[in-house]
Amino acid sequence: MISTRRVAIVTGSSRGIGRDIALRLAQDGFHVVVNYQSSASRAQEVVNEIEPQDGVRAIAFKADIGRLDEGQKLLDETIAVFGRLDIVVLNAAWMVAQSIHELTEDSYLEAFNTNVKGPLFFLKNAQPYLAQAQADQKHLIPVQEGGSPVGGSRIVTISTCLTTLSMVQQDHLTYCATKGALEQITRVLAKDKEFGAKGITINTIAPGTIDTEGFRRGKEEALIDFFKSAHPEGRLGNPDDISGVVSFLATDNSKWVNGQTIRVNGALGV
Repeated sequence: MISTRRVAIVTGSSRGIGRDIALRLAQDGFHVVVNYQSSASRAQEVVNEIEPQDGVRAIAFKADIGRLDEGQKLLDETIAVFGRLDIVVLNAAWMVAQSIHELTEDSYLEAFNTNVKGPLFFLKNAQPYLAQAQADQKHLIPVQEGGSPVGGSRIVTISTCLTTLSMVQQDHLTYCATKGALEQITRVLAKDKEFGAKGITINTIAPGTIDTEGFRRGKEEALIDFFKSAHPEGRLGNPDDISGVVSFLATDNSKWVNGQTIRVNGALGV
């Protein structure tokens, strides 16, 4: 059965920024596929938080987005359950601090498989479903009647402000290289005859320092205070500072925003 609500996949959404994006899209009226790689219980917590909302459904699905076969299974399950796909948010990422001196072929491949190869082929395989959803918008229930917000098919990728900030460090090598590649994929697909030319928009959000469990892990409080002081407001960003931008990009208000990298960093970098 084809859903009369718009449907979103959010990769890496059992925790952190991805979790907040999944919750926000559900709040906006989307059915949500909560993708995770290892945190089954935390993914189910996100589903449980979403499902009490009237008319909204969520499922959790385990898949390593860096593996093409698992990415395909994620797509297959989404279509089997909901019958459509309107929004892909590529949030899952591999980040290990390594300079060129610690770099190995295995760590290089893991970074590029998860952050570049997997997302690129996932979008290639998702394109027919996104194009069909773009064409079928007339069948959706509008939000004022208890459905999801009006808007076409959307792709949002998550990068990092480190691709442009001068405070980049030597151990950000593979992370910045892969996220830079993702930003270029966004630019090119926005011009592609099967994506941008068909009204499927793709944009990248490049967050600054966001206060998540992952960001705080292994950092002394003095370092966290330093990052706070680097922002004019004297605070870290919050996950909802990012999910609010995704929410905007998911609506019809963003239909002329395409191929952009949107830097959301509270003036950490200007």
